[in-house]
Amino acid sequence: MATANTLERIFSVDYKSKIQPIVNVCNWGRGLEDLNSPQGVTIDNSTGDIYVADCDNNCVKVFDCNGQILFEFGDEEGEGKMNRPNRLAICRDRILITDHCCILNYQVNGKFTSRIGKPGKGELEFYDPLGLTFDESNGEVYICDYNNHRIQILSKALTYKTQFGRGNLRFPLDVRLTKEFIYILDRSNPCLHLYNYNLILHKSIISNRDVLQLNGFRFFYIDNSNNILITNYSDTSSGSISIFNSQFDLIHKIPIAYPTGITVDNRGRVIVVCQGYKHFLTF
Repeated sequence: MATANTLERIFSVDYKSKIQPIVNVCNWGRGLEDLNSPQGVTIDNSTGDIYVADCDNNCVKVFDCNGQILFEFGDEEGEGKMNRPNRLAICRDRILITDHCCILNYQVNGKFTSRIGKPGKGELEFYDPLGLTFDESNGEVYICDYNNHRIQILSKALTYKTQFGRGNLRFPLDVRLTKEFIYILDRSNPCLHLYNYNLILHKSIISNRDVLQLNGFRFFYIDNSNNILITNYSDTSSGSISIFNSQFDLIHKIPIAYPTGITVDNRGRVIVVCQGYKHFLTF
C-alpha cells in the first residue's frame, strides 16, 4: 500500500520535467530479457512490479521496479494458452489479460486460473477485446469489445453483468475509471468519451486543432489528479506522449518512437512500452 508521502508525490508529478528516459529496459528478441511488439503495461501497486504484455512472444513479462526481469508466464497449450496478449489489468492478486477473442485470468504469480469468453457478439462473447480496467471499489471489470463496438462489464466473479456504448462507440481502444466518469478512447473520430456510472454518455471530446490533438493514439492512462496521458504514433509520425490536464488542455508532450502501453507508478514515474524498439522506458 502506498504511503502518504508516496501519494503526495503522485498528486504532484511534474510532467514538464520529464524529457529524457531515466531507464531503458530490454531489446528485441525471444529470450527471457527480450520483448517483441510489447503492448499493455501495468503495475502491481503492492510490490511495484511491472507487467508487460509481450504480444509477439505470447507471454507476459514481469520486471521489478528497477527494470530487472523477474519471470515470464503464459501457457503454451490448453485453456491458458496466450495468442498475442494485448492489454492487462491487476486487481489485488488477479491479473486479467485480453487475448484473441477472450479474457485470460491469471494470478499475479503467473498461475493460470480461468479463461473467460469466446468469439461472438453475445454476452461474454468478444470480437477483438482490447483495453480493460477494474473498478477497485467493487471488483467489476470494464472491457473494450473493439469490433463489437461496446463495453462489456463483468462482475467480480467474472460473470456477465451488462454492456453499453452501442450507437455511440465505434472502435473503443482503451478504458479508464475515475470517481465521476468512465473514460473511453475511441478510434473512430478520434475522440474521448465520458460516460457516467448510469452508463449514459456525458460528453465526447473530439480531437481537433485545439483539443486533444491526437494522431494515431494507442493507449491512455489517468493519474490521481485526472491528468490524461495518451500515447500516439502513426504512419506519418514516429510518436509522442501527450499529457493533458483535467480540462483537456495540453500541458506537455514527450517525443518518443512508437509508444504503446503507458502507466504511472507510485513513485510518480511514467512507464511506457515502445513497439518499434521493443523495449520500455521510465521517465
